[in-house]
Amino acid sequence: MQPNLLKILTIIFVFLESSLIAQEIWKESFFIPEKGVWGDQDSSAPLQDFEGIFSWTLDFSKVVLSNADDYAKTVSTSGGRFECRDINGEVVWYSELIDISEYKNVSIELLASETGGGANEKNKYLKACFILDGSDEIMFETNGENRGNWGSNSVEQKGLEGENLQVVVYMNNHYASDKVILDEIVVSGEEKNPVILNPGDILINEVLFNPFPEGEDFVEIYNYSQKEIPVNYLFLASRDKDNELTQIYPLTTEKELFLPNTYLALTKDTNAVFPFFKIKCLECFLQMEKFPSFNNDEDVIVLLDNEMEIIDEFHYTAKMHAPLLADKEGISLERTSFEIATNESTNWHSASTESGYGTPGYENSQIQSQDNDRAIVTFEPESFSPNNDGYNDEYKIIYQTERSGYYINISIFDSAGRYVMHLAKNEVLGKEGVYAWNGKDKTGQRQNLGIYVIVVEIFDLHGNIHRFKDGVVLTDILD
Repeated sequence: MQPNLLKILTIIFVFLESSLIAQEIWKESFFIPEKGVWGDQDSSAPLQDFEGIFSWTLDFSKVVLSNADDYAKTVSTSGGRFECRDINGEVVWYSELIDISEYKNVSIELLASETGGGANEKNKYLKACFILDGSDEIMFETNGENRGNWGSNSVEQKGLEGENLQVVVYMNNHYASDKVILDEIVVSGEEKNPVILNPGDILINEVLFNPFPEGEDFVEIYNYSQKEIPVNYLFLASRDKDNELTQIYPLTTEKELFLPNTYLALTKDTNAVFPFFKIKCLECFLQMEKFPSFNNDEDVIVLLDNEMEIIDEFHYTAKMHAPLLADKEGISLERTSFEIATNESTNWHSASTESGYGTPGYENSQIQSQDNDRAIVTFEPESFSPNNDGYNDEYKIIYQTERSGYYINISIFDSAGRYVMHLAKNEVLGKEGVYAWNGKDKTGQRQNLGIYVIVVEIFDLHGNIHRFKDGVVLTDILD
């Protein structure tokens, strides 16, 4: 079997096995090429480059490298692998110390291959060992020692348990036309106390699928369970035109916990989200290495666990936005209730105007606890003096609603009933918020001292309307 094909089959096997049985703990695929040592015809000392390599080290003190064609280094062949060619001695490859304390039945798998016709077993070999909790080196049970012309072998060790583990591989190759190859090292195991995820444990809570041209999409999720969920359990995906899962990407490979009743905003680039919204929780963002592309008009967002089971799924359309919005660009859709099904269209609403049309990483502006038609508006103070002295510089209209779907108009008139300005016109409301008047009209013109009347209308598109009115005295001298 060709090494490249064997590598592909092994990757598929490991993925399926880890998805169904075990969790991947540690992996080295040698994706960064030209890392290691090679010869220099002008010097007896080998050249070396290990910059950016932190997960493994190499002992090359016993090799002789005469020129650039003699090497023990990573190459880009087959997507990346570690090769030894004409090294005239033994190199020892060491993994970093791998923490396996939270796992049982730990296994190690790697690919050991060779090319060429050299058959001298003393001068051409790959021997794989491991160190468990500081023990002496122990050879792998399956194909631990490979010598001469062995072709390609899957090297395996199973059934380990302990605190930490280190992989050690000895390689030698005296032949100029041959190669000894190490590739695709995977450590996996069964978690001792696995977290079992159920549909609905995590909910899709807010989505921005039509960002500004300089912006990026985001998907916010909410931990609706009481479980501390490893984020590396989760995958984000979409569906193609045949309704098949596509663009399945892990949220992260890091072992971070998603705590109960917290929010996590996912995006491709936080720098293309932060400038457009009020960010209240930086640590509630996760920048994914790969992020699905979602259409501006209609698409499906799918949240999966590590066994590719669906945790939550949301089929959105641009028509779900508030109909009075002339432009939906840069406005997120927010979930209004955790108790209502995700794909119930009435459970989604455009983020409020006052929130900045999005609340990634914290509670939605449209969240509701019960479905009723109450709306409360309070006004303060009775008089205000916008002179920047820090005391009653603004007149405030404070609102509260019990459900999404409301809009607001705020009109200001002078004591003679003459129209002054609209402080708000058909703006999308959230659950609560504040509008403030600074004593000027829309052009920035300072208004005369005196009494002003404020009329507030809170309404929805089903004919429900709530009206409020207040009088306020504009006093003192405007700066």
